[in-house]
Amino acid sequence: MQATAIKVKAIAVRAVPYKESDMIVTLVSVESGKITATARGCLKPKAKLRYSAEPFNFGEYVLQGSGGRYVITECNQIESFSSVTADIERYYAACMILESLERLSKEPQPMLLARSLSAISDLAYSGKDADCVITSFLKDVISLNGLSLDFLHCNVCKCDIEADAYFSDRDGIVCRHCKSITDIPIDAMTRAYLGGGTEDAPHPIRQKANILLSNLVYQMLGVRIGAHYFTESI
Repeated sequence: MQATAIKVKAIAVRAVPYKESDMIVTLVSVESGKITATARGCLKPKAKLRYSAEPFNFGEYVLQGSGGRYVITECNQIESFSSVTADIERYYAACMILESLERLSKEPQPMLLARSLSAISDLAYSGKDADCVITSFLKDVISLNGLSLDFLHCNVCKCDIEADAYFSDRDGIVCRHCKSITDIPIDAMTRAYLGGGTEDAPHPIRQKANILLSNLVYQMLGVRIGAHYFTESI
């Protein structure tokens, strides 16, 4: 099969060394979803395309190849997000976003890619709390997959939830009167934060909320994410 060149707008989500000086790069693109490509010679000190293999690099990539085997031949960098590495908490949060994007992008998901870029930008350049950025991102991951959750109202009886809530595989968020024995409990403070709370919520509550959302992503989408982020940031 003859090699052809394709151009994609993509972010590098993962890179691993290959042979002496190459890297195998996982890209998530607007046009084709997840793509694997080789960055030849990029580990050499003076490699011109070294940046193309760095996680968080977002740009227009030109790939040469066929049958799913590609080589990066050009990259016009749009954004590096390099400042996200200056703070370890923000870096781990941004890595979680890359992990989520990679695992959820077997097929093209331009809306998820756009939301991921926005969240990484917030972590790199804004003063927004990292926990809150992750909360908003994970809620959007669920919503973009058509599974939006309302943490303020019971999805069965429609009452205003004022205390603990529960997550039901069948019904979503429910009150204590509508729960079943197998539903996942959500304490009142965590539920209130997820229902629209601000950065005033203490870190343990924000952290607990994000662990819960990560678990709900697994329950609803079958994709487990964020283990390293939660381990390192506790």
